Amino acid sequence: MQKRSPARRMTYREWKIRKCLRLARNWVLFLAACGGAVALMATGILWLLPKAHALVAGPVPFTARTYDSSSYVFDAADDRLVVVNANLALEEEPAPELAVADDATGEQLEAEAASAYRSMAEAAQADGVELNLVTGWQDADARTAAYEARLTAYSAENSRLSAEEAADHTASLQPAASTSEQGTGYCADILSPDCTEKTAAFAETRAYEWLTAYAAEYGFILRWPEDRQSATGMVYAPWHWRYVGVENACAIRESGLALEEFLALERAKS
Repeated sequence: MQKRSPARRMTYREWKIRKCLRLARNWVLFLAACGGAVALMATGILWLLPKAHALVAGPVPFTARTYDSSSYVFDAADDRLVVVNANLALEEEPAPELAVADDATGEQLEAEAASAYRSMAEAAQADGVELNLVTGWQDADARTAAYEARLTAYSAENSRLSAEEAADHTASLQPAASTSEQGTGYCADILSPDCTEKTAAFAETRAYEWLTAYAAEYGFILRWPEDRQSATGMVYAPWHWRYVGVENACAIRESGLALEEFLALERAKS
């Protein structure tokens, strides 16, 4: 059997060349790894920048559009402009055609108002805002129960008041059955996940900010504004919205008036 010849020893020059090649390869691998890490970090920074900016600057405000009401035509016979209040009580129980407006709560509104509410809620959702319709149409029994519950609570909180005084004050917070627009199917009490109670705190939510800016574009107005309490006779309720149709809502929004004032002004023009 023929013996294998011994391996040839590398010369110093060959050994140095191999060492340089290995060093170059290691540097290439190192730089490639660094490049990948830098690219990953850059991607992460680009992803975080808008979020960090949002945290520092806060959420983008919802800005109301300006409405041109110069071509608005008032229709005194428009059923959507019906007013029910302490001075204009219901003469008979309304019988609106109803439709479910909010699948999550099952609340109903008059059919046209329900469709408008759905469109409005979808638009709000697209802007990152969730609207919850907590009270829609109510029959006479439900309206009576709501009034009596509020009267009982108010009387307990203000025991020094007479029964008549308590009733008068309660009526400015929760209308009695015959003076409540909730029976028309046009009123919508709207809250949000971060405010689930009908309190003034709803005015501090993004949902209220969104509604204030855009609700008119879907036919809804704030029914009892804070600065129009003398006209409505009702305490400010940021959750209480009313459907009147897009054209009417935009004109009312632009006027800055409560529904009662707007109708009085338009009728005086006719």
